[in-house]
Amino acid sequence: MTRASRLIWLSCGLLLAANAHPGESSPHQLLDRMNEAVRQLDYEGRFVVQVGDRMDAIYIVHRVDGGAEKERVVSLTGKPREVIRSDEAVACLTSGRARTLNVGRGANGRSFSPLSGVTGEQLDRYYRMQSLPPGRVAGRDAYQLLIEPRDDLRFGYRLFLDQASYLPLRSVMFDEAQKTASQMMFVELRVDQQITPIERDISAMQVARATPSDDLPAERLKPPAWEFADLPPGFQLNVHRRRMLGENAGELEHFIFSDGLATVSVYVQPIGDDGVGLPPSSRLGAAGAVSRVLADHEVIVVGEVPARTLNWFAQQIRVASN
Repeated sequence: MTRASRLIWLSCGLLLAANAHPGESSPHQLLDRMNEAVRQLDYEGRFVVQVGDRMDAIYIVHRVDGGAEKERVVSLTGKPREVIRSDEAVACLTSGRARTLNVGRGANGRSFSPLSGVTGEQLDRYYRMQSLPPGRVAGRDAYQLLIEPRDDLRFGYRLFLDQASYLPLRSVMFDEAQKTASQMMFVELRVDQQITPIERDISAMQVARATPSDDLPAERLKPPAWEFADLPPGFQLNVHRRRMLGENAGELEHFIFSDGLATVSVYVQPIGDDGVGLPPSSRLGAAGAVSRVLADHEVIVVGEVPARTLNWFAQQIRVASN
């Protein structure tokens, strides 16, 4: 998957919202309501994602059936692609003969939706939250919130939260110079009324049942081959994966870190025979990438954070001592 595609599907990190309802709720209380809304409500809509000069349109439908979440996310621009998620599996559908690609049998609660939640307690230590005058998005009245970093290791956000449903409607990410790095905005949203069924021609559960085994590859269960001497304040390891790249091609190791709002991925893989890798640093909109060579491996750090944070991860990684 290209970096631009990852930005589309993983733009969920942009819409973590909280706000204050005058005379009713604190920002933390509204944040709790948002967390409940994104998990428990049926909703359907279309939104646009702008990253740098690129703009993409996405369709999403989210349903809750017997307490279980189901989700369908479809790209409306570029190459046809959609993702279907259930509690049992995640399936990716692409155009062409091999239209169905099974991503995994366990979704592990990881959503491809742009609507995600965090707790106020997570944000308080490294971000300041401030209520701004209300706004209007997709024809819906919205509370507005400013989330500013307390240091220079993360970006800031301006967010809009639907007054009726508490669902996030818009997110603007801004960099250290207060310039817009990326943004996402719903142009149409329906909540709890005549929501389209998730499975039109395939379900994630059916795809999962076609998988011959539930067992994870043994390499994914092994402890990390790499470790970090020190992490930027607030960032914690959320996901660790290992997989073989092919016969005699070595192994790819993937780490995902988060401070509750910002996310950073670190990839480590053997240097190819041609010795050509990524440039030392690059940036596409809000997402930046840095790379370095270490012990015959290429380390690639990607995330929607300042360059200082990316370099911190790149310089602190080392071969595990165990």
